[in-house]
Amino acid sequence: MRSAALTVLVACAAQAAPNPATVPAAAPNPATASNPAAAPNPAAAPNPAAAPNPAPAPNPAAAPNPAAAPNPAAAPNPATAPNPAGPPAADSCVDDGAPYDVTALRVRVAHLASVELDGRASGSPGDVAARAYIAERFRCLGLVPGGDHGYEQTFSIGRGADRRTTANLIGYLAGADSSDADADAAHGHDAAHDAGRGGDIIVVGAHHDHLGDGHLGANDDASGVAALLAIAQAVHQHGTPHRTIAFVAFGGEELGELGSTYYAAHPPAALPLDRVVYDVNLDMVGSYRAAGAVYAMGTFPGLAGTELTRALAGEHRALKIATGGRGEGSDHEAFCTAGVPYVFFWTPDKRCYHARCDTADRLDADHAAAIAEVAGALVERLAASPRDLAGLRARLGCSGRGPR
Repeated sequence: MRSAALTVLVACAAQAAPNPATVPAAAPNPATASNPAAAPNPAAAPNPAAAPNPAPAPNPAAAPNPAAAPNPAAAPNPATAPNPAGPPAADSCVDDGAPYDVTALRVRVAHLASVELDGRASGSPGDVAARAYIAERFRCLGLVPGGDHGYEQTFSIGRGADRRTTANLIGYLAGADSSDADADAAHGHDAAHDAGRGGDIIVVGAHHDHLGDGHLGANDDASGVAALLAIAQAVHQHGTPHRTIAFVAFGGEELGELGSTYYAAHPPAALPLDRVVYDVNLDMVGSYRAAGAVYAMGTFPGLAGTELTRALAGEHRALKIATGGRGEGSDHEAFCTAGVPYVFFWTPDKRCYHARCDTADRLDADHAAAIAEVAGALVERLAASPRDLAGLRARLGCSGRGPR
């Protein structure tokens, strides 16, 4: 998660809210940590307006340099990267154990946050190795490649001598109804209207990059990538979803959400942005114990994901899920700007956020696996929902108050 622009603006904590005694009262230095003081107030009722907290404002100096905006480029030479390691390639790993197994999640985070990958800084050898690892997992999970180089959607960052290449990793499972929607579109019909769920796409996202230079990024955001992979496995195990589900591991998030911004500006032909009806973002889901809660932001009144998330909170009483409010500084923002509603799962990490102590041995793997399971259930319920999600997006936007 990007630091200087991180602002969590929340209004409520519905259903199973965190214990106020477990939420730090003092705001940390925004340059070094997420601000738990801006997290949902468990005592407050939902605020439909979800008004932004005027402080702290994002640091304009941290905004991405327009000159460093993403630009398509050739993929780097994998020979320059460390060995991706991990388990050997298999024909299929869909039935490779339980998707939300705690040990498996811990192993994947440990690999992505290993010293050998050195924090996966964008364009570094560790970044290349992490992408190779994720792409191989996408392949064995049977995801359809959605990039311009297999699973990779490449773009460049920096300029001049500092210009380097990174990529988003994109794979998807086509919805059972999508062929009907495509057939209707070929005959000049409105696919989203005529085929119902078939024209819709749910995006599940997490960012694979971190800071490098000894900052290994176990919680930020190897935990989110491991959760995304677990959800992809669970969805495939449960059969073909009604709606198409895209799984995207974004690059360049720490540089200003460059990968998600590039994706929104250049969506794959098979996954047009105007058909995306929901985004589920997983960023820092491995530090639940810090506040005794996971925050599910973007859950505004009237949105389909809000009702489903609150229902899941009631079903998972052992996991305190705080709902309501808006989060900034992560990859859902590019989708929200386009009018796509989102649910952003996040756990604060006051002590080790963007610090060298964000290592795999500190990961709260038990709760991270439980959060992944809840997020996965949300994804599957959105994919199966009988509601007109495309119509809701058009009418309510990402805030529940209409398009921006």
